Amino acid sequence: MTGLLAGIAAVALPVVLLGSVFGQVRRPGAVVSAVRAQGVVPRALAGPAALAAIAAEAAVGLVGATSLVLRLDGPVRAASGAAAVLLGLYAVYAAYVSRTRRGVPCGCAGADTPMTGWVAGRAAALAALALAGALRGLPADWSAYEAAVAGTAGLGFAAILWTLPHAMIERRPAG
Repeated sequence: MTGLLAGIAAVALPVVLLGSVFGQVRRPGAVVSAVRAQGVVPRALAGPAALAAIAAEAAVGLVGATSLVLRLDGPVRAASGAAAVLLGLYAVYAAYVSRTRRGVPCGCAGADTPMTGWVAGRAAALAALALAGALRGLPADWSAYEAAVAGTAGLGFAAILWTLPHAMIERRPAG
């Protein structure tokens, strides 16, 4: 079972992290504005903090994707470990912001999703998945069938976790 989780992590984490980077590139000011609105980081440091987060996502996502394609167990484990730390920090930060500041934007992937407990939950779920990937690594003896199952499940997990916070927003019509 841990081998399947590690395979899912090896696929889902790069997809989510690189998808986030793509969203940030499409709307470059969104995360900086969101970090300022969240009020945790001093306004003068919002830009550098946002840039550092985007750079970390890009680096971890690229190493993870490249290592998966080349089936390099050590770098996959390292990328998964780095993702576990990064996403764990995101989970703690999102939990704090969602509890202390209502209605502020997340800035996640350049989207307009508000910062809620669902954002924190998504980050925590991804961090746990990343930890499984870091501890188990890529199974060396997988059949093509097992790799296909893990790949498909990884894409499914990425899609579900990507859309979770936005899907849980209850929009009420005005008036």
